[in-house]
Amino acid sequence: MKKLLFIIFSALAFELVAQKSVSSADFSELEAFESFQARQYQAVIGNLKSVSSLSGDEKILLLISEMKTRKRDASKIEGWLIDNENHPIKPLVAYHLGEYYFYNQDTLKSRNYLSAVSANELSTADRASYGFIYGVLQLNEENYQNAKDLFRLSRNHSFAETAKLDYYEAYANYYLNDLSSALEGFEKVKGNEAYGTSAKFFIAKIRLESKQVDEVITLAQEELSDENTITNSGFYQLIGEAYAMKNDVAKADAYFERAIELHPSKPTAALYYQAGVSKFKIGNEDQAIKYLTEAGIQGGEYAHLSAFQLGRLYLKKQSFEQALFAYIEASASKNESIKEEALYQSAKINAQLGNFAEAINYANDYLKLFSSGGYVAELQDLIAQSYLRTSNFDLAIEHLKGIGVTNATQKDIYQKVTYQKAVLSFNDGLFEEAKTWFQESLKYTPNLDIKDQAFFHLGEIAMRANSFDQALKYYQSQAKANPLTDYGIGYAYYNKQLYANAIPHFRRARNSNDQNTKIDASVRLADCLFATKSYDEAVRIYDQASVTNNSPYIIFQKGSALKSTGRTNEAIQTFQKVFTSSKYGASARFEIGMIHFESAQFKDAESYFSQVISNYSNSPLVPEALLNRGIARKNLGRMDEAKGDYSIILENHLSSQVALNAILGLQELQQAGTNVNKLDRYIADYKQANPESGSLELIEFEAAKRLYFDFAYAEATTAFDRFLKDYPASANKIEAKYYLADSYYRIDQLEQSKNVFDDLKYVRNPLTGRILSRLGDINTRLNNTSEAKEAYQLLLDLNLTVKDTYNARRGLMLLYFNNDQFAETIDMADKIIRAEWKPLNGAQEASMIKAKSLLNSGQTELARQEFEKLASEQNVYGAEANYSLGQIAYENEAHDQSLDLLFDLNSNYGSYQDWIDKSYLLIAKNYIAQEELFQAKATLRSIIQHAKNKDVKSESQLLLNQIEQNVNVSDTTQSNK
Repeated sequence: MKKLLFIIFSALAFELVAQKSVSSADFSELEAFESFQARQYQAVIGNLKSVSSLSGDEKILLLISEMKTRKRDASKIEGWLIDNENHPIKPLVAYHLGEYYFYNQDTLKSRNYLSAVSANELSTADRASYGFIYGVLQLNEENYQNAKDLFRLSRNHSFAETAKLDYYEAYANYYLNDLSSALEGFEKVKGNEAYGTSAKFFIAKIRLESKQVDEVITLAQEELSDENTITNSGFYQLIGEAYAMKNDVAKADAYFERAIELHPSKPTAALYYQAGVSKFKIGNEDQAIKYLTEAGIQGGEYAHLSAFQLGRLYLKKQSFEQALFAYIEASASKNESIKEEALYQSAKINAQLGNFAEAINYANDYLKLFSSGGYVAELQDLIAQSYLRTSNFDLAIEHLKGIGVTNATQKDIYQKVTYQKAVLSFNDGLFEEAKTWFQESLKYTPNLDIKDQAFFHLGEIAMRANSFDQALKYYQSQAKANPLTDYGIGYAYYNKQLYANAIPHFRRARNSNDQNTKIDASVRLADCLFATKSYDEAVRIYDQASVTNNSPYIIFQKGSALKSTGRTNEAIQTFQKVFTSSKYGASARFEIGMIHFESAQFKDAESYFSQVISNYSNSPLVPEALLNRGIARKNLGRMDEAKGDYSIILENHLSSQVALNAILGLQELQQAGTNVNKLDRYIADYKQANPESGSLELIEFEAAKRLYFDFAYAEATTAFDRFLKDYPASANKIEAKYYLADSYYRIDQLEQSKNVFDDLKYVRNPLTGRILSRLGDINTRLNNTSEAKEAYQLLLDLNLTVKDTYNARRGLMLLYFNNDQFAETIDMADKIIRAEWKPLNGAQEASMIKAKSLLNSGQTELARQEFEKLASEQNVYGAEANYSLGQIAYENEAHDQSLDLLFDLNSNYGSYQDWIDKSYLLIAKNYIAQEELFQAKATLRSIIQHAKNKDVKSESQLLLNQIEQNVNVSDTTQSNK
């Protein structure tokens, strides 16, 4: 902004032009009017003070005269003006207030009063003064044409102080680009003591703009001194510009340097820019960077020019990061040629630095603005190459879809980026999203290895959804099978219970290089051999598997295979090895009981069945153990004890599959002479629990289940609710309640879901784990913290399966974390990390929660170590870990380390846009902390232009505004002493 610094406020402050504000008719009765008209204010005061009773008009003349002679301020006059809105002397009063405030340098009040006065309301002399004063005020607001018109008004009414008028009229003409009139005006006053130096400055500027460089040098050199004034500094600057136009770089540099030295405050961006360019030309690159940087932080177009030159400088020095910041700042220029080159360089340097996503952003910015520019072909190629390197797959896909996938290069890129996007989603556990992108990657398949991998992952996703036929189709679509493919196919057949089909695939899967896959394939091969009655080979494979994985499951299965071969003693010894297992202890004892039972060793059989009944009361084997123990006792002649076992089944396990056999057993005992008093009641109860309409019941139950598995959860709630009302004693009651509760859960009717799950809390069957896990989740979401904890803790205590144990620990970990119980959170996270089994990314999630808990509890160093464990992971946890490490370094004032971490994050995690946006904001904050404001501004400007996160963009705009508002400098090109 051009700033007019008044030079008429001092000696001239109260030297007023003789005037006549209104006609004498208005004051014909006032004796003091002639003195007031002649500006003899002291005489006015003397005359009016001697009058005992003043009229209203006399009073206002007295007040104005006292104000003019500094005997009072303007407050009473301003009050009079408010109270006398329609008084005929209002223009006179408003004019004098405007003049008063003008010479007291209160330009705002002066303008307000003068703007309320029309020149037509004033006398000739008043119009002259009004035109001059109001014209100067218009200059100050850069309303140059208005100022010129007002100065013409003043001149036409014979304004007495022509030097003033000539100077300011010339000033207005200069900024209206009427240089000949401006020059004529400045020439008139160049000998004036007050305005001469400033006039000569503008004369030199005009001659410079007319390329009269020698005249400029001669004129300006005559005015040079060693004074630290803006005008003197300006003369040096003009001479520097003149020598620059003559291509005398050394002399130009010397004068610019002197202009900076003699400037009384902070030089302008223009002077710093000119000095910086001259330093650049003479090879003083460090000083050029210093001056251009000073210009850059001041904002405005000179800042963009400076940034552009800095970009060239830094490129020459191969300081690519600094060059990038400079060109980003220059890209905000309104100069089209600078903007075009700056965007091109921003794209190119970003690619050189490995910032491929940003390279794409700036290349696209260029293509939008300069679709016919000279760099279009090069940048289109750069975009294609960057997409091969970036991990910002979303942006890559969006771009390729936008331009159309037509040629071989584009098809190759499209296959790769959609496949990588799918893998990323798969690794993040977003399997439905991953499925969509794997299928998308199969649109174009120039790379057969990627095609095979896409089919393999689609097979894996189908397996997770229990879509085994679909999984087989995908696995078998691979051109080249491998052990992992065979492993997947084997499992698909295994889950379809086509064990013979699975066997060859599990055999081949045992050749996998992955030890866990190799071991599990061996176990499943043995299972399939067992299921197809190849018992001896099954035993051999179980033995091989147990060398590296001596799990209770393998031991139990080996015992079952030995039992099936008739090697009962070996089977018993094998089963005994898992007696201490919480999962297989009951089954092992039951199987030994069956070995003795089938060998008619009823006494031994009774003992093992009793152990199952007594020690594993929640086991689903209890009803069958009771039945078999009853039969054994009957064969041992202990009829009453046999009756007791059958009765327990019918009292407590009426819905079990052995209930009918228990009734038949009681009937046999009764026929043999044993008194069975409750037999008729048991039969009635059984009929009620299993009515003849059982087939219809099953049909309705399966129909409701189908709604559930077809994701029609709202319809499923209605169907299961109706089923439970129609069949309150159904054997499927527990399962129906589970599906009802889970359907409510899936449509977010959490309270209804909780009520049903609460009824199932103490059910002990294969659904127990899922019930308690859901209860924990529901209560967490409903903020029922104590109930959530109770559900997870019960699930943990039951120790049902490794998956249930994980779910319980994870639920507790998140519950503790969300309630700021960080010590408990860390303990639970450690247990998850150390556990033998956890799902994909389970350990990483636990490690992330642990790291956050350590950080929140003030254990920063331990948190940093935990984040470092995750920093190499190529998923969302890796992105967050790298950001968190950058945040820790920033808070520890290790700004260089923070920047390195954040730049690595941007290079390696382009698909996680939210973390990318946050990282750039933290980069800017690091620069601010280092007082690298130029880099900070460039980074913030880039965020504002390209970020997706609205909060990040808002904060960036706020920071940028704060930086720019803190730069306040004077303008050396506007001269005055």
